[in-house]
Amino acid sequence: MTVIIKITAVTLIFICCAVFIRQYRPEYTLLLRFSAIIIIVFLLLDEAQVLLKEFDYIFSQFNISVEHLTLLLKVGFVALLSDFIIDTLKDSGDNSLAGIVAVASRIVIISFSLPVLKGIIIICRDLIK
Repeated sequence: MTVIIKITAVTLIFICCAVFIRQYRPEYTLLLRFSAIIIIVFLLLDEAQVLLKEFDYIFSQFNISVEHLTLLLKVGFVALLSDFIIDTLKDSGDNSLAGIVAVASRIVIISFSLPVLKGIIIICRDLIK
């Protein structure tokens, strides 16, 4: 609960600073946004470690390969990173590039998911036989 309070505080400070800076030097708001994101990511690192331990425990209970966890984390990271890039591009007014990045990120996510899809198809094929 304290993490969300810290993130809220960082966000409110960012919003206040962005409003003042945008009046005088609008080009610095992007740097301010990146710094706020870096601070929030560092605040989330402890939570991510707890989440990884829980995933590891769940996967070990059901004898699921750690490769699947790695794949899940890669897909999640690509989704979060692409969402950030798309939002930044839309904020800067470059909607066409944001659309291209959205399509590219979906293609990357699908390519990462192919081993899981292949495993599901094999399981279904074995169930039918």
